[in-house]
Amino acid sequence: MRFDVRCIHLDNSEHVDRHAREKFAAALGNFSGRVERVDVVLEDLHGTKHGVERRCTIRVTLSGAGEAQVQHIDPDIYHAIEEAARRMKRTVRRRINRRRDIAHHRSVGARHAA
Repeated sequence: MRFDVRCIHLDNSEHVDRHAREKFAAALGNFSGRVERVDVVLEDLHGTKHGVERRCTIRVTLSGAGEAQVQHIDPDIYHAIEEAARRMKRTVRRRINRRRDIAHHRSVGARHAA
């Protein structure tokens, strides 16, 4: 699994980067065989003015199931990371289950047609 984290206009980006890697690795660990790539962008939406909105955007590429993307905006970048990780875990699980259910229904339909 390839993992890339980019921090834009954030102080202490090394610590934030490490926190993001830990949270997303834990959230996606059960799906590691299906996850090809994880791209995370962490940014202060007000740039160098240091406003109160931080955004965590994560895009996950899944083998055989396309891409999934979620984002969360919060004044606390650490909370934004944790919420995005929680939502991505649920999104990836749903995407993988949907693909499995479609494959199952196709195989059952093919058996009944024969």
